[in-house]
Amino acid sequence: MVKEILALRLRVAPDHLSDALTLEDLGMDSLLLAESLTALESRFDVVIDPLRFAERLTPSLPLGDLIAELAAQIGAAR
Repeated sequence: MVKEILALRLRVAPDHLSDALTLEDLGMDSLLLAESLTALESRFDVVIDPLRFAERLTPSLPLGDLIAELAAQIGAAR
């Protein structure tokens, strides 16, 4: 579900999002990431703390790592 929400924000099909792609590859900037986090918070009725992974949040971060971190935060908040 996390990948589907990110795909919607990126305007691509979820099956086009490889876990190996980096945020830079996807053109995900800080504004798009913030919008995605807000969408995830609304969808799952949770609060996501971006500071938990802020140090790792670089353009070279693989999408799979971002999704895993977000899924863990959502799971912990529920």
